[in-house]
Amino acid sequence: MSDGATPVEVVHVLGTLDRGGVETIALRQCRTIPPDQARLTFVTLGEREGLLATQFEAAGARIHRCPLSPKWTFPFRLWRLLRALRPDVVESHVSLVSGLVLTVAAFAGVDVRIAQMRSEGDGRPDTMACRARRAVLRALLRRAATSVFGVTRAALAFAAPPEGDARFSVVPNKVDVDRFASVCRTSRGADGGPVMMTHVGRASPEKNRAFLLEVHAEARRLHPDVGLTFVGPGGTADLEAVSPTVASDRSVHLIGHTDRVEDVLAATDVLLLPSRREGLPNVVLEALAAGVPVLASDLPGLRELATQLCGITVLPLEAGPLVWAYSALALAETPDCERALISEGVRFSPFAISSDDQWWRTVWTARQPHGGLR
Repeated sequence: MSDGATPVEVVHVLGTLDRGGVETIALRQCRTIPPDQARLTFVTLGEREGLLATQFEAAGARIHRCPLSPKWTFPFRLWRLLRALRPDVVESHVSLVSGLVLTVAAFAGVDVRIAQMRSEGDGRPDTMACRARRAVLRALLRRAATSVFGVTRAALAFAAPPEGDARFSVVPNKVDVDRFASVCRTSRGADGGPVMMTHVGRASPEKNRAFLLEVHAEARRLHPDVGLTFVGPGGTADLEAVSPTVASDRSVHLIGHTDRVEDVLAATDVLLLPSRREGLPNVVLEALAAGVPVLASDLPGLRELATQLCGITVLPLEAGPLVWAYSALALAETPDCERALISEGVRFSPFAISSDDQWWRTVWTARQPHGGLR
């Protein structure tokens, strides 16, 4: 399709192929885009390919590793790989480092160079060195990218788009509403049954999972029959650092990685997301599509989403575990009629996947008049 007859060759550059918003979307592309229209290759920059690598390969994708370390040889190694792959498109999902990735892609002769901004920050301290690093990467991004997409306005703002630059725009994540609406849970009702609070996300500092152990403790003082489920890869060291006996606590369920998030949401009363940094988390859209109310950190992207969809309550982390517990328990009592409205609200929103959703066709085949740097 790159020349009207052959499939467009697309290279995605990301960290690892673990479960997350980026990977979920990419795997869906592998499974739904006909191979005669696009062939997808994934270049991972981490120390490993990731838990989903075999599923990507089963869906027809090719995977190559190009570790970011050693950093001083990374540009040359990536350039050599792209010259060998000769893609029509490079789509980079590594925040501001996409500026470097797309610069290398430009020198490798790639015409279409896309940066996907999926978080409103990079988690680095605001030191002079970090500010200088960001400034350099943003400058490279402005020169090398043919398109820059942010999942929210806050995520796009992190790229510091020049005023009036049409290459920069907001393109939100989308969710398969049918997949999750089919598991919409019936609320606990008035019988005072058990409450299940759930967190879905990898074990990384920005997810702030240990905070939920404190929320859970406060919630159990208010309602003794409260469970807490953690879903996601990365182990439990972050939780054990706060509660060494968490694995033996019968009210806490440590599921780890799963490909069946919809089954977890079917047993969930309220989803908790106490992140310190986010973009547009796919799990929030999945929960809302399943009719599960969400209690999340008061972050720019989540505030933005809360103005567009019902079912999201944002709360500052500074409010503390007790206030979070009160709010979580109140949301767990959301009646069935409101849960149905939450799910339907996603279905009729810009965040729902439609059967004819082929935005990638236009984006990936947009030929640039001058393929090099600006």
